[in-house]
Amino acid sequence: MSHVGLLLDSDVLAEIRKATPHQQVVNCLRRNSYRTMYVSVLSLGELKGLYPYPETERWLAELIDRFGDHLLEVDTRVSLEWAGRHAERPLQAVGSECQAPLARAALEGLMAATATVHRLEIISGKADVYRTWGVSAVNPWED
Repeated sequence: MSHVGLLLDSDVLAEIRKATPHQQVVNCLRRNSYRTMYVSVLSLGELKGLYPYPETERWLAELIDRFGDHLLEVDTRVSLEWAGRHAERPLQAVGSECQAPLARAALEGLMAATATVHRLEIISGKADVYRTWGVSAVNPWED
């Protein structure tokens, strides 16, 4: 299966917003600049939650404007693709001391499903997680 476009994960979006982003991330995006880049609405929500500052709203509005038709939503196809992607049983334990793994597994599973449905390669610091679900992914900090 050919992966024509790239799905930028929230950690990459946050990195390239920095005044001096990590050079390997910049180089990775430059090497792939001929490919169409996409952002998931899931990343927008994650960024809003991670950066609860007034300027975040402006940044998210810029991303929405800049990516326009390349902003991907969770639709029926994505949710049906996601249905088979779940966290390992220990991560789903109800009453667990740490509730974050299940939410994170759900978010990453939906991102993986989005990439699969739209035939995209994910650019993320969590590339190894996406690869466990059989999704093509690159860690721009390492690869």
